[in-house]
Amino acid sequence: MKCSIHSGAESVGTCARCGRPFCGDCAVDVGQRIWCRECLSAVLTQPPSAHPGWVKLVAALLSLVPGAGHMFLGLIGKGFALMALLIASVFLVILYSDATGMYWMTAYLVPTLSVLFLSYAVFDAMAICDARKGGRPLPATDDETMKAVWERVLLNRRTGGWVLLIAGVVGVLRIFSEPLNQFAAQWLHVSVSITGLVIPVALLVIGVLLLKKSRKNS
Repeated sequence: MKCSIHSGAESVGTCARCGRPFCGDCAVDVGQRIWCRECLSAVLTQPPSAHPGWVKLVAALLSLVPGAGHMFLGLIGKGFALMALLIASVFLVILYSDATGMYWMTAYLVPTLSVLFLSYAVFDAMAICDARKGGRPLPATDDETMKAVWERVLLNRRTGGWVLLIAGVVGVLRIFSEPLNQFAAQWLHVSVSITGLVIPVALLVIGVLLLKKSRKNS
């Protein structure tokens, strides 16, 4: 890894505050931590805050809407990923429960997902504030799990395509649900909602494809 200032020099570590790599000429070792001169100067010259905990408090309160606290702290990408993942998860749960008639899933899973996302957002935002205040490396700023979710799920065209395809098919079948249900009852002698079959069948297909892919990779 090269130094952020001297591109021809190898870095000896990353700054405890900004996380950028620096060479021996640019880095300052203080308290068993490496600092760049700019961040160390900013910390040493920073006036004491009249309200030392207000940033942490605001970030925690904003995180009641998962992702908003991270955006307030400047982590726009991570905040957007949290919001988008929660919205997508709730949408899929509601779509599935509405299509299959299992409305108990919405009543159970939506609050559960909300609590999980809210807890992660609040405590992660508070941990980031504590790390910044103490000059420690930021925890989970480049969280590998969130990075994988962002790149492989939220920004994945195949995922978006599947969601739009299933939603479109469910919408079309809902328009023609009554004649299709009559056809199934009369000719197939099956009393079942055609709309309710779409998402379960799609999930089975996706599951089989994922299993086949994992076997090939192993």
